Amino acid sequence: MERPLIAMSAALEVLGTAFGDRDCTKLGADYTNAVYAAGGQPVIMPVSPAPVSGILSRMDGLVLTGGGDLDPSLYGEEPDKAVYGIRKDRDAFETALYQEAIALGMPILAICRGLQLVNVLRGGTLLQQIEDEQSHWQENPPTNMSHAITVASGSSLAATFGNAGEAKVNSYHHQAVKDLGAGLQVTAVCGDVIEAVEAADADLVGVQWHPEHLASTNDQQAGLFTQFVQRAAEFRTTV
Repeated sequence: MERPLIAMSAALEVLGTAFGDRDCTKLGADYTNAVYAAGGQPVIMPVSPAPVSGILSRMDGLVLTGGGDLDPSLYGEEPDKAVYGIRKDRDAFETALYQEAIALGMPILAICRGLQLVNVLRGGTLLQQIEDEQSHWQENPPTNMSHAITVASGSSLAATFGNAGEAKVNSYHHQAVKDLGAGLQVTAVCGDVIEAVEAADADLVGVQWHPEHLASTNDQQAGLFTQFVQRAAEFRTTV
């Protein structure tokens, strides 16, 4: 059986090269390794200044990955001094990917920045700086857990986690969902911080932590990718 093709967004960052500082496509191998281990074939989508219609026509699923902050103008605000890594070109490219995936009914897994992008594109806003950032930006390695989350019963996330009401996750974010976007349901929290969402009108799961760093050693986190790839395989049979 052929592996479903999983489109994966990537950061565009200025990196030192033999030709000087240049914009370069950058995506940690933990992302692609997690998708491949789950049975998918990762396809990295470099930022394009003018994404063409149909860019996902041969794909079966979309992963919106983590990275720098979104441009606050997307949700009508000026940037706080803590905001970093804004790339309007990436914002625009991933917006096009998201919109096409939604139009196709394609499964979407949104991670960290990806969850925040989905929320904003659905009319939500972000808390630009969490007051207690220390508890959400861990200093130990990303393969270690940072804090517990409470998982909503009856959610897709709960089913993936074996209907556990609580789970441990890592944490590397200084921003969080503030006002929830249209059609989204909160499926996990850590105190007042929204840690996961799902869409009532789309095949979409978004998580605020980084499961790609945990998938090789934790069955719950690996399950996020396994379930997503399985849905992508099912989607492939319907188009």
